[in-house]
Amino acid sequence: MGKLLMWLFVLPCVAFAAEQPQVSKKEQEARFNQMFKAIDSNGDGNISRAEAELKEPNIANNFDQIDANHDGGLTKKEIKDTVAAVAKKRNEFYQSLQTADKNNDGKLSRDEAKTVPHRTEKFDLGAHFDEIDSNHDGQLVIKEIADYVRGMGAPPVAQ
Repeated sequence: MGKLLMWLFVLPCVAFAAEQPQVSKKEQEARFNQMFKAIDSNGDGNISRAEAELKEPNIANNFDQIDANHDGGLTKKEIKDTVAAVAKKRNEFYQSLQTADKNNDGKLSRDEAKTVPHRTEKFDLGAHFDEIDSNHDGQLVIKEIADYVRGMGAPPVAQ
């Protein structure tokens, strides 16, 4: 599937999911269809690169990774498949944070952060602990990690 950009969905979704009530699958599907229709301005059932650039920069920036069949158009299935792949990576990452949190306090100490697997050097929580710990309390929480990732300039996530 090519490289996905972590900031596209992963950490913002982790932080968002922690704060939001669950939405039914029917409502999720309705929201997705509404979003797709809003971007697909000519109504042909495909989102072109130009439509994505005009209406949704995150999709435009990741167009080639989402366009699985490389036909120059994004179908609902291609977008859903990408979202599912990103959700899987997000869940794996969230699970790794929970596993690293040995005392189950919802925070990562410096030692706990060192145990979180990382896919890029920039995203090594242990090595960048002081940068990520924005309130300098010696603990990392999801919001600090998400803020750090948003500010790093979209590190790639290895397959």
